[in-house]
Amino acid sequence: MTVAAGRLEVETPDHVVLRYDLAGAGNRGFAAVLDFLLAALIAFSAFMLLEVARVLTRVDFFVLGGLTLILGLVVIWSYFILLEWLWNGQTFGKRIFRLRVINEDGSPAQFTAVLIRNLLRLVDFLPALYGVGVLVIVLSPKSQRLGDMAAGTYVVRAPRPQVDWFSLRTVTPLGAGLTAETRRMPGEAQRLVREFVARESQLAPMERARIAAVIAAKLRTYTVEDLGPLNDIDLIHAIARSLRATAETRR
Repeated sequence: MTVAAGRLEVETPDHVVLRYDLAGAGNRGFAAVLDFLLAALIAFSAFMLLEVARVLTRVDFFVLGGLTLILGLVVIWSYFILLEWLWNGQTFGKRIFRLRVINEDGSPAQFTAVLIRNLLRLVDFLPALYGVGVLVIVLSPKSQRLGDMAAGTYVVRAPRPQVDWFSLRTVTPLGAGLTAETRRMPGEAQRLVREFVARESQLAPMERARIAAVIAAKLRTYTVEDLGPLNDIDLIHAIARSLRATAETRR
């Protein structure tokens, strides 16, 4: 894993390099503001439900105030933790601004990492409006806030998958041939396809076949029809053609 000129490069066990553009303080700040507004709206809705319960049950106001404060903190933290964990490293704000949280190996952040980075969000927020967090992001060569440093995570730009059509069209002469219909594929899977077809001519035959076998094993889980007789390299090419055709149709 290397970081240079605002770009994170991760070499997978298959010797395929995945490249990510690190997100700066600007987009991260806008995404955070949107997320806090949404989380606050959810917390306010929960408060209104508690107020209705107080009126109906005649619970003491100060007891309700304590419960509201605790509930508000739990809702806000849960918003970030659950979405980043269950939604491929994204919250609503990150998805709108095309950002995503990943581990050092390029995989989506796991629960422990997500929990750590969000528990430290309170420190990054000090003294107000992410003052510490923005300062650390600007000064860090890896564009990480304190929560990211502790959790070993990065926030990267996550462009729409269809932009990959450019590399497939201009770098790789796939030509005409079989296409493979697939279910919705995550960005990492599409990136593996793109990187392989762009670099396969540089690989020795045995290395090319070995890497193709590893990648194809992952890709077969996304194919709609059984393509068992198709060899690994042809399968990758068929999926690449399908991705390119889909992207060009959307243009």
